[in-house]
Amino acid sequence: MSLILHHLNRSRSERLIWLLEELGADYELVRHKRDPQVNLAPAELIAIHPMGKAPLLIHDGQVIAESGAIALHLLEAFDPEYRLHPAPGASNRAAFFEWLHGAEGAVFLPFLMNTYLSATGLEDSLLSQYMAGEREKALGAIEACLTARPYFAGEEFSAADVMMGFQLEAAEARGGLPETSPVHAWLTRVRSRPAHQRMRAITAED
Repeated sequence: MSLILHHLNRSRSERLIWLLEELGADYELVRHKRDPQVNLAPAELIAIHPMGKAPLLIHDGQVIAESGAIALHLLEAFDPEYRLHPAPGASNRAAFFEWLHGAEGAVFLPFLMNTYLSATGLEDSLLSQYMAGEREKALGAIEACLTARPYFAGEEFSAADVMMGFQLEAAEARGGLPETSPVHAWLTRVRSRPAHQRMRAITAED
Protein backbone atom coordinates (compact mmCIF):
# COMPACT_ATOMS: atom_id res chain seq x y z
CA MET A 1 0.00 0.00 0.00
CA SER A 2 1.34 3.39 -1.02
CA LEU A 3 -0.12 6.60 0.42
CA ILE A 4 1.37 9.97 -0.52
CA LEU A 5 0.02 13.39 0.48
CA HIS A 6 1.18 16.43 -1.47
CA HIS A 7 1.08 19.34 0.97
CA LEU A 8 1.36 23.07 0.27
CA ASN A 9 2.77 25.28 3.01
CA ARG A 10 0.34 27.66 4.75
CA SER A 11 -2.70 26.02 3.23
CA ARG A 12 -5.80 24.01 3.99
CA SER A 13 -3.92 20.84 3.13
CA GLU A 14 -2.74 20.81 6.76
CA ARG A 15 -6.17 19.37 7.60
CA LEU A 16 -5.35 16.21 5.70
CA ILE A 17 -2.12 15.83 7.68
CA TRP A 18 -4.22 16.13 10.83
CA LEU A 19 -6.72 13.55 9.57
CA LEU A 20 -3.98 11.09 8.60
CA GLU A 21 -2.46 11.49 12.05
CA GLU A 22 -5.87 10.89 13.67
CA LEU A 23 -6.28 7.75 11.56
CA GLY A 24 -2.80 6.48 12.36
CA ALA A 25 -2.21 5.81 8.66
CA ASP A 26 1.29 5.23 7.31
CA TYR A 27 1.88 7.94 4.70
CA GLU A 28 4.58 9.88 2.90
CA LEU A 29 4.41 13.66 2.99
CA VAL A 30 5.66 15.60 -0.03
CA ARG A 31 6.07 19.30 0.73
CA HIS A 32 5.56 22.12 -1.76
CA LYS A 33 6.30 25.81 -1.31
CA ARG A 34 4.22 28.68 -2.63
CA ASP A 35 5.66 30.72 -5.47
CA PRO A 36 7.15 33.77 -3.69
CA GLN A 37 6.07 36.14 -6.49
CA VAL A 38 2.36 35.26 -6.66
CA ASN A 39 1.88 33.26 -3.42
CA LEU A 40 0.28 30.40 -5.36
CA ALA A 41 1.07 26.70 -5.60
CA PRO A 42 4.14 25.84 -7.69
CA ALA A 43 3.82 24.72 -11.28
CA GLU A 44 5.05 21.18 -10.59
CA LEU A 45 1.68 20.28 -9.05
CA ILE A 46 0.14 20.57 -12.52
CA ALA A 47 2.18 17.54 -13.52
CA ILE A 48 0.24 15.56 -10.93
CA HIS A 49 -3.25 17.01 -11.43
CA PRO A 50 -4.46 19.54 -14.06
CA MET A 51 -5.81 21.94 -11.41
CA GLY A 52 -2.31 22.27 -9.96
CA LYS A 53 -3.52 22.67 -6.39
CA ALA A 54 -2.83 21.00 -3.05
CA PRO A 55 -3.72 18.88 -1.26
CA LEU A 56 -3.39 15.92 -3.57
CA LEU A 57 -3.53 12.35 -2.35
CA ILE A 58 -1.99 9.46 -4.27
CA HIS A 59 -3.28 6.15 -2.98
CA ASP A 60 -1.85 3.09 -4.71
CA GLY A 61 -1.28 5.17 -7.84
CA GLN A 62 -4.72 6.82 -7.89
CA VAL A 63 -4.65 10.63 -7.71
CA ILE A 64 -7.41 12.23 -5.66
CA ALA A 65 -7.99 16.00 -5.51
CA GLU A 66 -10.32 18.18 -3.40
CA SER A 67 -10.04 18.14 0.38
CA GLY A 68 -13.54 16.82 1.04
CA ALA A 69 -13.13 13.98 -1.44
CA ILE A 70 -9.74 13.10 0.06
CA ALA A 71 -11.19 13.11 3.57
CA LEU A 72 -14.05 10.80 2.63
CA HIS A 73 -11.69 8.48 0.76
CA LEU A 74 -9.39 8.24 3.78
CA LEU A 75 -12.29 7.58 6.13
CA GLU A 76 -13.62 4.83 3.89
CA ALA A 77 -10.18 3.24 3.60
CA PHE A 78 -8.84 3.67 7.14
CA ASP A 79 -11.78 4.10 9.52
CA PRO A 80 -13.77 0.84 9.28
CA GLU A 81 -14.71 1.10 12.96
CA TYR A 82 -16.29 4.56 12.45
CA ARG A 83 -14.14 6.30 15.04
CA LEU A 84 -14.02 9.55 13.07
CA HIS A 85 -17.24 9.44 11.06
CA PRO A 86 -20.77 8.26 11.84
CA ALA A 87 -21.85 4.86 10.59
CA PRO A 88 -24.70 4.60 8.04
CA GLY A 89 -27.97 5.11 9.85
CA ALA A 90 -26.44 7.06 12.74
CA SER A 91 -28.57 10.00 13.89
CA ASN A 92 -25.72 12.50 13.51
CA ARG A 93 -24.66 11.42 10.01
CA ALA A 94 -26.46 14.32 8.29
CA ALA A 95 -24.82 16.88 10.60
CA PHE A 96 -21.45 15.29 9.93
CA PHE A 97 -21.84 15.63 6.16
CA GLU A 98 -23.19 19.18 6.47
CA TRP A 99 -20.10 20.43 8.30
CA LEU A 100 -17.61 18.26 6.44
CA HIS A 101 -18.73 19.82 3.15
CA GLY A 102 -19.55 23.22 4.61
CA ALA A 103 -15.87 23.51 5.44
CA GLU A 104 -15.24 23.81 1.70
CA GLY A 105 -18.60 25.32 0.72
CA ALA A 106 -21.01 28.02 1.85
CA VAL A 107 -19.70 28.16 5.42
CA PHE A 108 -16.09 28.66 4.38
CA LEU A 109 -16.42 30.82 1.25
CA PRO A 110 -16.85 34.16 3.10
CA PHE A 111 -13.65 33.51 5.08
CA LEU A 112 -11.77 32.54 1.92
CA MET A 113 -12.98 35.64 0.09
CA ASN A 114 -11.55 37.80 2.86
CA THR A 115 -8.09 36.52 1.93
CA TYR A 116 -8.61 37.27 -1.76
CA LEU A 117 -10.04 40.74 -1.09
CA SER A 118 -7.06 41.65 1.08
CA ALA A 119 -4.60 40.31 -1.49
CA THR A 120 -6.14 42.41 -4.27
CA GLY A 121 -6.62 45.64 -2.31
CA LEU A 122 -10.41 45.43 -2.32
CA GLU A 123 -10.99 45.61 1.44
CA ASP A 124 -13.19 48.72 1.04
CA SER A 125 -15.22 47.52 -1.94
CA LEU A 126 -18.93 46.74 -2.08
CA LEU A 127 -18.01 43.09 -2.49
CA SER A 128 -16.03 43.26 0.74
CA GLN A 129 -19.03 44.72 2.58
CA TYR A 130 -21.24 41.97 1.21
CA MET A 131 -18.80 39.23 2.21
CA ALA A 132 -18.47 40.72 5.70
CA GLY A 133 -22.19 40.12 6.13
CA GLU A 134 -21.82 36.59 4.85
CA ARG A 135 -18.95 35.96 7.28
CA GLU A 136 -21.08 37.17 10.15
CA LYS A 137 -23.88 34.84 9.08
CA ALA A 138 -21.50 31.88 8.74
CA LEU A 139 -19.94 32.55 12.14
CA GLY A 140 -23.41 32.75 13.62
CA ALA A 141 -24.21 29.28 12.28
CA ILE A 142 -20.91 27.92 13.59
CA GLU A 143 -21.45 29.41 17.03
CA ALA A 144 -25.03 28.15 17.21
CA CYS A 145 -23.76 24.65 16.45
CA LEU A 146 -20.99 24.76 19.05
CA THR A 147 -23.33 26.21 21.67
CA ALA A 148 -25.67 23.26 21.21
CA ARG A 149 -22.99 20.56 21.25
CA PRO A 150 -19.25 20.22 21.90
CA TYR A 151 -18.28 19.12 18.38
CA PHE A 152 -19.64 19.79 14.92
CA ALA A 153 -21.25 16.39 14.42
CA GLY A 154 -22.41 15.91 18.00
CA GLU A 155 -21.00 14.75 21.31
CA GLU A 156 -17.89 13.14 19.85
CA PHE A 157 -14.97 14.50 17.85
CA SER A 158 -15.08 13.61 14.14
CA ALA A 159 -13.46 14.39 10.80
CA ALA A 160 -15.95 17.27 10.48
CA ASP A 161 -13.99 19.02 13.23
CA VAL A 162 -10.76 18.35 11.36
CA MET A 163 -12.15 19.94 8.21
CA MET A 164 -13.47 22.99 10.06
CA GLY A 165 -10.22 23.53 11.93
CA PHE A 166 -8.16 25.52 9.44
CA GLN A 167 -10.60 28.38 8.93
CA LEU A 168 -11.44 28.73 12.62
CA GLU A 169 -7.80 28.78 13.69
CA ALA A 170 -7.21 31.38 10.97
CA ALA A 171 -10.18 33.43 12.18
CA GLU A 172 -8.83 33.37 15.71
CA ALA A 173 -5.36 34.41 14.53
CA ARG A 174 -6.87 37.40 12.70
CA GLY A 175 -8.86 38.50 15.74
CA GLY A 176 -12.11 37.56 14.04
CA LEU A 177 -13.68 35.74 17.00
CA PRO A 178 -15.54 37.58 19.77
CA GLU A 179 -14.22 36.91 23.28
CA THR A 180 -17.48 35.18 24.20
CA SER A 181 -17.48 32.89 21.16
CA PRO A 182 -17.91 29.16 21.90
CA VAL A 183 -15.33 28.57 19.16
CA HIS A 184 -12.58 29.33 21.70
CA ALA A 185 -13.60 26.39 23.90
CA TRP A 186 -13.83 24.16 20.83
CA LEU A 187 -10.33 25.20 19.76
CA THR A 188 -9.00 24.32 23.21
CA ARG A 189 -10.57 20.86 22.95
CA VAL A 190 -9.26 20.03 19.50
CA ARG A 191 -5.78 21.44 20.19
CA SER A 192 -5.45 19.07 23.13
CA ARG A 193 -5.59 16.10 20.76
CA PRO A 194 -2.20 14.43 20.18
CA ALA A 195 -2.87 14.17 16.43
CA HIS A 196 -3.45 17.93 16.19
CA GLN A 197 -0.22 18.53 18.08
CA ARG A 198 1.67 16.20 15.75
CA MET A 199 0.21 18.05 12.77
CA ARG A 200 1.38 21.35 14.21
CA ALA A 201 4.89 19.94 14.72
CA ILE A 202 4.93 18.84 11.08
CA THR A 203 3.60 22.13 9.68
CA ALA A 204 6.02 24.13 11.83
CA GLU A 205 8.63 23.15 9.25
CA ASP A 206 6.67 24.75 6.38
